[in-house]
Amino acid sequence: MTITLQDVQIILGLPIDGLPITGRVEQDYDALCMTQLGFPFPENNRTGGRIQIRQLSRWFPNLPNNADDVEVQRYARAYILQLLGGTLFADKSNNLVHITYLQFLEDFEAAGQYSWGSATLAHLYRQLCLAADVDGAEIAGPVILLQIWAWDRLPFLAPIMRNVLRDDIIPNEELFPPPPFGHRWRHALETTGTSMHVLTKYKEMIDMQAPDEVIWEPYPETVIRDLPAYCSSGHAIWRTRAPLLFFCVVEMYNPDRVMRQFGLKQRIHLYIAQAWSYIRLT
Repeated sequence: MTITLQDVQIILGLPIDGLPITGRVEQDYDALCMTQLGFPFPENNRTGGRIQIRQLSRWFPNLPNNADDVEVQRYARAYILQLLGGTLFADKSNNLVHITYLQFLEDFEAAGQYSWGSATLAHLYRQLCLAADVDGAEIAGPVILLQIWAWDRLPFLAPIMRNVLRDDIIPNEELFPPPPFGHRWRHALETTGTSMHVLTKYKEMIDMQAPDEVIWEPYPETVIRDLPAYCSSGHAIWRTRAPLLFFCVVEMYNPDRVMRQFGLKQRIHLYIAQAWSYIRLT
């Protein structure tokens, strides 16, 4: 099992087919900040081209009622920058985001042409690899994607959804586009019946999982049909084999190893068959 482009698009609603998120990391950070955010890159707040997310929150509090188009765009860039650094491309600092992402946000129409979803998955794959190292103690990256993916497929991990409370309702929610599938987990959750912070218990439960206790296909056609179109616009490449790019990170995408997640029969790979033949002969 693994997280696929299908999961990225359905859970988060990110585009998975488009231009790669790559380019020069080193930029003229002062010019980039001034043109895109209206602020100079702070001398006392720069760490390798990164800026504190808390600083962005202080620079861009609530949008003024009389804001012009330029100010609205700057607030939008600051908000997207916080999402990128705090969620999709988070690092272990938990409070820093790289200014270089602004180069993809100058033109919002052009920004929508990038494959943010494949870059997110590449980053998650790399972070999972690093966290699995014997010396790894933490994990970075879009862990909300990993968490919701696990909740959807391994029911024993998932909290219980309580009834929607009045406090859970977003003001003017009808003005926003329809949300992706992962949005349903935003409501109040009940966790008293779930083992919390007990790693040994979780390991035992995972080891005891039988194939029929896993939800292999949490997105049947009935679910996909009710989601907004942007959650399935890339369905033609959900099962493609290709490298995923995110700046210097290149991770191979191999959905042919998890065909059961797409409702298909998992074939035995040639290298597995060859290894098994060798074992039988020896």
